[in-house]
Amino acid sequence: MALSFSSAHELLLKPKGLSASHTREVLTLLASGTLAVEQGATLLKSWAERGETGTELCATVEFLRDHALLVPVAEPCLDVVGTGGSQLNRYNVSTTVAFVAAAAQIPVAKHGNRGSLRQNGSFDLLDELGIPFELSPDKIARLQKETGVCFIFARTHHPIMAQIVAYRRAAGGRTIFNLAGPLSNPAHIKHQLIGTTNAGTAQVVADALRELKTSGALVVWGAPSIDEISITGATGCLQVSNQQIHVSSLHPPKAHDVSYDALPGGDAPENARTFFRLLSGEEKGPLLDMVVENAGAAFDLWHGRAPEFGGEGSKAARQIIRSGAALAKFEEHRDLALELAH
Repeated sequence: MALSFSSAHELLLKPKGLSASHTREVLTLLASGTLAVEQGATLLKSWAERGETGTELCATVEFLRDHALLVPVAEPCLDVVGTGGSQLNRYNVSTTVAFVAAAAQIPVAKHGNRGSLRQNGSFDLLDELGIPFELSPDKIARLQKETGVCFIFARTHHPIMAQIVAYRRAAGGRTIFNLAGPLSNPAHIKHQLIGTTNAGTAQVVADALRELKTSGALVVWGAPSIDEISITGATGCLQVSNQQIHVSSLHPPKAHDVSYDALPGGDAPENARTFFRLLSGEEKGPLLDMVVENAGAAFDLWHGRAPEFGGEGSKAARQIIRSGAALAKFEEHRDLALELAH
């Protein structure tokens, strides 16, 4: 028997959380489009206020994957993505890291979206950079195969979310889908570097990844509440592998004693200008170091190493940027994407 609004709301108020089967029932109700907007919003707000569990998040990711438009990439890939929610001016570090990793011969399939409140999301930047991304799954897979990197637009590849978007907007804040989206890449992903804004959210994400039996993931949260590895303060790390979670932290050297507010960041036009300064070698300040350390952690994750500031991965990432290889990779990808779009 299908859940009603009242029965779903009663379930969501239980402090211990839902079973996987009850989670799917609530999600099926939300995706049915039968609820009034205020009812759907109430369910999502109640869920977020009570606090989602790893089991609920795992079930939500599986639900989204089951309904996704899949991308048939030829090999297991790396994804670098954040949950967002910092409400700070930001530069699209993970999008830049995607090109750096691809230039290092790491296959990348980056999943993401536009900004929810401003034009500062990953796919806002891609638009500004002149990269078409609303292509067929086969063309996206070809981009990945031939250039080493592809970008998968969540709104296109999770059509079931069209039934839920009005509820999310009316909820007016973070919902479980902000956490599930970064884990729901519709390509074959081997490793994920996932950023969150705080330790509690990171733990829920890591618990879900453990239940999903991920090949390997690194969940990070940096100061001041950013969903990336920080160079302006400490970063907490949860490394998920073999259904185990290893806790560690990263601390920038004293040379990085800089305020996060001092880093370049804004909406897509400003971030696109910063992107070219970074990859052309003009930007040599702390933002470059932040990109290098996030790329280095992605390299370390891919190669089975623990993340380390200034370590082997970071040195390799800095050299790739310095050599111009990351900029060349961007140009290669953009040119083929433009060709496939016509």
